[in-house]
Order: sequence, then structure tokens, then C-alpha cells
Amino acid sequence: MRRIILMMLLTVVSHSAMAEWIAVGSNKSTTIFVDTATIQRTGNMATMWHLTDFKTPQKDMGEEYLSAKDQNEYDCKATKMRRRASSQHSANMGKGKVVYSDSFATRWKPVTPDSGVEILWKFACLKR
Repeated sequence: MRRIILMMLLTVVSHSAMAEWIAVGSNKSTTIFVDTATIQRTGNMATMWHLTDFKTPQKDMGEEYLSAKDQNEYDCKATKMRRRASSQHSANMGKGKVVYSDSFATRWKPVTPDSGVEILWKFACLKR
């Protein structure tokens, strides 16, 4: 019985640690996914991870990548955002070799209406 409980607990823990990417938009070159489990809200501020999956390889600083993961911070009241962390991956869906990563905050930018960033802002800021 102990062994069964331990196996069930390990399954729950390992599953909850995995990102569950939900597609929120796409065009002919990319698909954008969010991980709603990463949404953290404090007052008018929210943070959330999203993933951009590319249909063709992108190149940055000489390295090719097929996906990028970003953690953005959103000001829900002022409708603006900034990037907090980023990584680029050699394979789709954040898999493969990490070819670049950083964890510095960019400057605040306004969220452009009817944009992919606005879709992300809505997911992070609007209560469900």
C-alpha cells in the first residue's frame, strides 16, 4: 500500500512540474502557447510564461532555434509589459539544446491593441 501511495504521489508531483502549454494564437510562421499554471498575480501585477514555436528555424547570434520561452511581467492596470526571462531552444516546444538564455528585465512597453502581446496580457491579467 505504501508503495502505491508513493508512486501516485510521484506521478502527481512530476506531472504538476511539467508545463502544460495551451495554444492561444498562430499565423503562418508561429504558434504562441501559454502555461496558465505559471500565472502569478499580486495586486495589479502578473507574471506568466509563454512559448513561441516557429515553423522554420530562426537565427540569433549565429545559433538556430525553433522555439523560445519567455516570462513576461504585466501591469494589468496600466496595460503594459516587460520581459523578465527568456530562452531559445534548438527544437520545437522548448525542447532540444538551449542555445541562448537570459534573465534581465527589459523596459516597460505599452501593450498594443489587437496584437499577440494583448492576447498574452489578457491571459495573465483577466481573472477566470
